[in-house]
Amino acid sequence: MNLKSLQIKIILIFSLPALTLIYFSYSLVHSNYTKYQESASYAASAKHTHILSKLIHNIQLERGLSAGYIVSKDESIKRNLQKQYQLTDDAYTDLMKFSHEHKQFTKKFQNIHLIRKKVLEAKINFSDEIKYYNALNKELLHAISILMYNLNSESYNGKALIELQKLKEYLGQERAYTYNQILAQHKNKKYIQYIQQLQKKEEKLKTIFSVCASKNTENLFKQIVQKETVAKTDYLRKMFYLQKLSSKKDAKIWFQTTSQYITQIYNVSRQILNSIVTDAIQTQKEIKKVFIFTVILWILSVLSLFILVYIINNLIKKEDKLLAKIRIASHTFDSHEAIVITDEKGIVLEVNKSFTKITGYKPDEIIGHSPNILKSGKHSREFYTNMWKELLTSGKWNGDIYNKRKNGEIYPERLSISAIKNDKGEIINFIAQFYDISDLRSAQKEALYQANHDFLTGLFNRKLLLQRLHEENAKALRHNFIHAFLFIDLDNFKSVNDTYGHHIGDELLIKVAHKMKAHLREEDILARISGDEFAIILVNVANSKEEAKKYAHKKCQSIINALSQEFFIEGNKIHIGASIGIKIFPDEKNNIENIINDADKAMYFSKKRGKNSCSLYCEI
Repeated sequence: MNLKSLQIKIILIFSLPALTLIYFSYSLVHSNYTKYQESASYAASAKHTHILSKLIHNIQLERGLSAGYIVSKDESIKRNLQKQYQLTDDAYTDLMKFSHEHKQFTKKFQNIHLIRKKVLEAKINFSDEIKYYNALNKELLHAISILMYNLNSESYNGKALIELQKLKEYLGQERAYTYNQILAQHKNKKYIQYIQQLQKKEEKLKTIFSVCASKNTENLFKQIVQKETVAKTDYLRKMFYLQKLSSKKDAKIWFQTTSQYITQIYNVSRQILNSIVTDAIQTQKEIKKVFIFTVILWILSVLSLFILVYIINNLIKKEDKLLAKIRIASHTFDSHEAIVITDEKGIVLEVNKSFTKITGYKPDEIIGHSPNILKSGKHSREFYTNMWKELLTSGKWNGDIYNKRKNGEIYPERLSISAIKNDKGEIINFIAQFYDISDLRSAQKEALYQANHDFLTGLFNRKLLLQRLHEENAKALRHNFIHAFLFIDLDNFKSVNDTYGHHIGDELLIKVAHKMKAHLREEDILARISGDEFAIILVNVANSKEEAKKYAHKKCQSIINALSQEFFIEGNKIHIGASIGIKIFPDEKNNIENIINDADKAMYFSKKRGKNSCSLYCEI
């Protein structure tokens, strides 16, 4: 075969894949251009919705403050209202800069300065004021519904966002109506009935939201909307219906709590919209890369005709290296887990993007080096010896390990190492896969703490108390220890809640816990059982039961004396006492429920005897 014939055949052979590449490139361009337009539309809709949502949020705040000022004429509310006017105007300016499509809304908004003037001069009633603001937000919500209706990304959907905005608006109306009624001298039954209707609508919207929300949206809602805020809002609602909210202070607490709730929902919406914009921009960047890649393909298809002969001459030389890369590639996959590939001596050959993301080391900083730079120093030499022994024996090792990031931070990871062998059974590579389990460990630790501690005082709760009581009872039986169990009930606590409010009562419980803890040893156990009831386990207090009784009685008296002193909370002088029941254990019953019940009976004996005293169960 002459050279010319060979060249013609090479051109003919190469033309088919070249045409295939061109066709593939065109299809890729067309497909990604459609995606580019779609992502650009998503980004614009999300930005537009975010601006509308921000304006709605500020109008809701202005509406709520106006509702309170109309009935109270309170100067502090007026100052806050005037500041809010500027924030609302700024949000409206942002909308006008972004879009001039909302002509109907703009027409209505032009009357806002007249409404504000009437509010400040007390020349408008609550009904007209809230009707105006509701109409503004109705227009904006309609605009959001149009923008978000067809939005469906991989992680979020527009329907859930629409329901979230409606829920936020109903909460805003409830805040305004309730705020007005707390400050009003005479309650309006019609308004109270409307508040109840709003709450029913809110519950219905929550149900709809949970059905149509994606998993990402639902998880984000649970992370940002705090259970404590929701619970406090529900509690204030109950107090409102019981007509226990009537002061300016109560109104302020209501407004702050519901505003916090509404802001949290607003933050959910804002974060979702920001994520949509970020995802869309990232998609656009990736599509631009595809365009560049396509052009390169076209150029390469031409250049390849000239360099093909050179490539063929080098194919044989590269065959062994290519086979090695293929063997490695067969064990590598795209994953959120970090992947490290080393040679038989443990020198790093390749890492993936997740490795850089987790450790902070870029590929050029680790390739050619040993993974030992990741060692945390928290494991012994014996640990690593056993790891390598198992790896070389069985060909794999799995477990949790502590490693160190580039910035020096030590973190836990779940690690899996596999040995790769050639046809002769010789180890030629190691592949390690791992992922950061810091969040998992933190979540487990936090969940364990919440399950075993009182949310208000931070003391042990009843569950952990019973567990520790069981453990200490078993220790006492084994080592002949003598313990004392104290059942404490605060005297006159209910009157504190009724007189000063539950927030003062909560602060009092925290101070009581601190005082009692100050009178205990490090090994003693203090727990809050429920409400105003506490329990103490005095551990190994004496060598005989008589000495134990004296010690326990003396300790109880010191606690009673401490709790009988005045408490100063928010300028209020508060007096309480404590009735304490004492149970020395272990005894013949040898049952922790009996220990608690006996101490409880002794405590009630102290109550009947005149309160602010202590009694031993064995003496009643």
